[in-house]
Amino acid sequence: MILYVSTRSSSLAARLAFALAGNPGEVKELGLRAGEHLTEEYRAINPKGEVPALVLDNGQTLTETPAILLALGEMFPQTGLIPTEQLARWRVMEWLSWYAWQMPRCFQPAFMPGMFGPAPAENQIRVAAMARIEKLLTFLEHSLEGRDFAVGDNLTAADLVIVMVTIFTGFVGMVPPDALMAHRARIFALPALTDTLKAEGFAA
Repeated sequence: MILYVSTRSSSLAARLAFALAGNPGEVKELGLRAGEHLTEEYRAINPKGEVPALVLDNGQTLTETPAILLALGEMFPQTGLIPTEQLARWRVMEWLSWYAWQMPRCFQPAFMPGMFGPAPAENQIRVAAMARIEKLLTFLEHSLEGRDFAVGDNLTAADLVIVMVTIFTGFVGMVPPDALMAHRARIFALPALTDTLKAEGFAA
């Protein structure tokens, strides 16, 4: 397998899952600023020109973070990323679906308000997006109250996407609540993630 990622991007969740699975293949980094995701070579792999993308051993390519997390969790059930118990599995899928909707809705207008309206409205668009992020953080804080992990007593794919929210919150200059940072610290302390986090610049 080959997992295509870009450092400090939304592909981190897939890269963390790949590491938890024991890095069962190669990780290839693409420079988004250099446009490496837009080359003909990469578009032949992923016509969307985005990361992450997971090339399976049979040559098929899987894209989109929730799908890749599902695939890795099912291929490597020892990770616990996708629980085998039915309701817990449904809960994880609920979180992945929530993430796929909330991330672009909240963060893209904060990063690139010009995509969502004319120049005079950019500040208003960004302020509205930041307000949505605040509500997002409050929801997550309440969801994790009294819990170490989002679903059950162990780490799942749901926790990886929550980590991504805290990271992108930092990217827009906001500080996540202490409870969310403590949740992230629990995950980042896992030995299986040490090398990946170093490669992403999150650890010395």
